[in-house]
Amino acid sequence: MHYKERVGMGLGIIKKQLQETWNILKSFKGNARGCLVVEPLWGIPYNLFIPYAAVYMLELGCTDEHIGIITSVGLFFQVFFSFISGYITDRLGRKRTTLIFDCIGWSLAVLIWAFAQNFYYFLVASIVNSFFRIVHTSWTCLLVEDTSPEERVHVYTWIQVAGLLAGFFAPIAGWLVKRYGVVPAMRGLYLFAFVSMTSMFFIRNRITHETQMGLIKMQTTKGFNVIEVLDEYRKICMQLLKSPHTMLAFALMLFNNVQITLRNTFSAILYTKGLGLSEETIGMFAATTSAIMLFIYLFVMPTLGKLKVTRPLFWGFVLSIISNGIFVLSPPGKLYLSVLAIVIGATGMALIYPFVESLVANSINDEDRAKVMSILYVLVLGLTTPFGYIGGLLSSVSPKLPFVLIMVTFGISVMLLFILENIERQRRPDAVNAELGS
Repeated sequence: MHYKERVGMGLGIIKKQLQETWNILKSFKGNARGCLVVEPLWGIPYNLFIPYAAVYMLELGCTDEHIGIITSVGLFFQVFFSFISGYITDRLGRKRTTLIFDCIGWSLAVLIWAFAQNFYYFLVASIVNSFFRIVHTSWTCLLVEDTSPEERVHVYTWIQVAGLLAGFFAPIAGWLVKRYGVVPAMRGLYLFAFVSMTSMFFIRNRITHETQMGLIKMQTTKGFNVIEVLDEYRKICMQLLKSPHTMLAFALMLFNNVQITLRNTFSAILYTKGLGLSEETIGMFAATTSAIMLFIYLFVMPTLGKLKVTRPLFWGFVLSIISNGIFVLSPPGKLYLSVLAIVIGATGMALIYPFVESLVANSINDEDRAKVMSILYVLVLGLTTPFGYIGGLLSSVSPKLPFVLIMVTFGISVMLLFILENIERQRRPDAVNAELGS
């Protein structure tokens, strides 16, 4: 085959994948579309300030142990707000709950970060930011309840795409940090985040509608009786314990949340203190990660979305183990090894998020979704809470140690996948026998 023919064939495959991707995007309607189109207004400022958040804390006098404490305290309050999020979401409605608590959890929090002076400001901001856990439940319901189960993996994929497109703005933060210094640049970025995020919350509220299940729940959820709410939660917990598939999906969500918490909190410290890289490199790493994940979502995900969920998840976990292993073993100053780890890790992350989220979403029925999600988030956050402090202790010994712990979480996730596969293999013959019997 001639070179031109190979190029033509390659371009044909790319064109076909792009067309399939575009068809998926055009198929979104209602709340899925409404949530997607405004997501960059949140994602751009978030991707600008989050890579430098830990460095900003260090510049204002926080220690590694302080950062760990702030993370763990924030997670503790996230547990509480997750617990009540199901009731609040059913009582106020998905749409109204999302608007109110986004304004508190993000708009107010970024203002506090913008004017922070010491450890106590960050501690208060972390508590205020914890309100976003109420939104995590209400926004999830708003996003998926009127969407078919088959579309959900693609919806979560495009939520990631929106965030990744925003990630290309991360080098701007690196340039600002280099030009003005960490503290002045971060204060400006947090103020920009306040304007952009707050605008997004009100625009999204305008273009979305309350879900059908949300309207039903608003009518049936009237008074707040603690005993009745706790009893309902107890019954739902008993149902969850009888569903191994849901429990395994929950466990995968748990370990994914642990590694995200550790990675988001300690990556900047690893790059600067552990690997001896410059602060502006952090922004370039974020942009590289976004580019790789975006490529996978645009050109590979339409095909992966047709596969059995456990297959891309397995490779996502394996690649993530390899990526973090390179970080742990790399000597200081070896930029090319860090770039290699970023490339492999970005590929792994692209395969993990949409499949874990859709696996959890499809294992829950719409009628109980708000309360089940609140229970799962409580358990996930409660079990994740100690890892912020543990990560801080490990980082104070060596900036690489939190990433050893991340490798362990991915290793456990691989084992859970094998268990999930085994359960599904046992269920298939039962389903076939049931069809034959009917």
